[in-house]
Amino acid sequence: MRNLHLPITLFVYLLLLIFGLGSFALIDWDENIYGAASKSMFETGEYFRIQVNGQAFSEKPPFYFWLANLFYKVLGLSEFSTRLPSVFSGIFSFLILVRFGTLLHSKKFGFIWAFLYSASLLPLLLSRTAYIDHLFNTFILASVLSLYLYETKEKGDFRSRLIWILSAAFFGGIAVLTKGPLGLAIPLFIFGANRLLDRNLKIWIFDFLLFDIVSITVLSFYYLTNFILYGNEFIVEFFDFQKKLLTKSLESHTGPWFYHFIVMFIGFFPWTTFLFPSAKNWRIFTDPKISRISRYFLIWLGIVLLIFSIVQTKLPHYSSSIYFPLSFFVSYLIIEKPEILKSNTFSFSFLGLGLVVGLIFLFLPQISEYSSSSMGVGKELLPSFNFWDSSSGLVLFLGILIGFVGLQLFRKGKEEGKDFFLASTWISMLIFVGVLSSTITPKIISFLQDGNLRLYDKAEKSGNQIVYYKYLSFYPMFYREKKIHMMGSYKFKDETFLLDSKEKLSIICNRNSVLELVLTYPQRSFQEVSAESGIVLLDSSPK
Repeated sequence: MRNLHLPITLFVYLLLLIFGLGSFALIDWDENIYGAASKSMFETGEYFRIQVNGQAFSEKPPFYFWLANLFYKVLGLSEFSTRLPSVFSGIFSFLILVRFGTLLHSKKFGFIWAFLYSASLLPLLLSRTAYIDHLFNTFILASVLSLYLYETKEKGDFRSRLIWILSAAFFGGIAVLTKGPLGLAIPLFIFGANRLLDRNLKIWIFDFLLFDIVSITVLSFYYLTNFILYGNEFIVEFFDFQKKLLTKSLESHTGPWFYHFIVMFIGFFPWTTFLFPSAKNWRIFTDPKISRISRYFLIWLGIVLLIFSIVQTKLPHYSSSIYFPLSFFVSYLIIEKPEILKSNTFSFSFLGLGLVVGLIFLFLPQISEYSSSSMGVGKELLPSFNFWDSSSGLVLFLGILIGFVGLQLFRKGKEEGKDFFLASTWISMLIFVGVLSSTITPKIISFLQDGNLRLYDKAEKSGNQIVYYKYLSFYPMFYREKKIHMMGSYKFKDETFLLDSKEKLSIICNRNSVLELVLTYPQRSFQEVSAESGIVLLDSSPK
């Protein structure tokens, strides 16, 4: 039966990950961007040219879109299939953490590490949505751990270390094909920084020649093929976008330099309380048995927080790979310093934080109504909420209480209380997010996004060319077929010349852009057709 622990756990994890996975529309912007790119690839059969809305899309490499297309071919085009690559990465990362944790310390440590990471709020959300980051982070993890295992075998024969240097190169290359250069840069920086701290500058030239050959081969599969077929457009525009991310706050995604430190504490819920043990407890990571891998993860944590504190565009998922190091450190504390779980400070902090978050989701319908009405949205326009829309908060509320009971059992000397606390909290977090996805989330997403789709449908019925003027939504690009002409967006080639043409246009824009259009283009007439939450549909024709 012991040999079945991992497959049974993975099966339960998979079932809970796909629970409610396709019950709500793709979310603007990112989910719909990646969905539109995957859909275009599926419909055109062009697997080496990424397109959105009929134009080249150079912000991300194609590996996520390739995986989505694989699921499309099996299950059809849908929200469920579009999110499945993230589910795959959730299962893959869980398996890696269990296996590596077992090799490093014990099977129990491996499971605790996998439980903590997979149930942390931000990684859990990313493993159920069509965001690229969870998949990207998982491949970085595989590359980093492969380099660590390579170092442990370095003094042995060539054959014993060969598999790990090849594995590091392969997964690092796939990470680059998933999101970008950090896929190789992070593992190599961690490896290099660790060697410097060890004052060990000896490198096996042939080993790293193999590393270069494998990683370049993986990268060439896409980049060289794309260059041969389409020229250097993708590479030039990709690095231009990376430069903008570093130097500008795109789409008003801004924040203070410590933004990602705040995200770290929120995203690690419900384990956040573990981040505050006394300093003496952290000394266990200087133990020679664990110090090298601890240093790997400490460097990882530091470099990611440093990079994204500098990057001007601030989004929570940018730094989401830090939850691998965080969950590692906390898992080791649980194994080596279980008395932490027995303290009143820890158990009541865990309970208090969990109940507060549970209450927020319990009253989320009322909070949504209040916030909407305070922004001037009429109550008649709001979704109709019911008891089930509060059920996710109730699930979390009860799950935290059950976990707290496990802690009390552990305090009374019952060893199984610790396992009960971890397992019940893990399961309750997975069920909580699944219920959230199936109840209130579809209503909120529909309320926020469907107005845009209604305006698009009215524009399409007019027979005019559809224009987005200084406004952008990717929602219709996944759910509808007709091309949208773009004006004033850095993501697309500008088509403002249409306003100087004789074409009849249906223009969708923010209300504050209407006067600008009227004053800038006096040779055209603009007539309001419909409006949705500050977004306006205009009919425009030459005078």
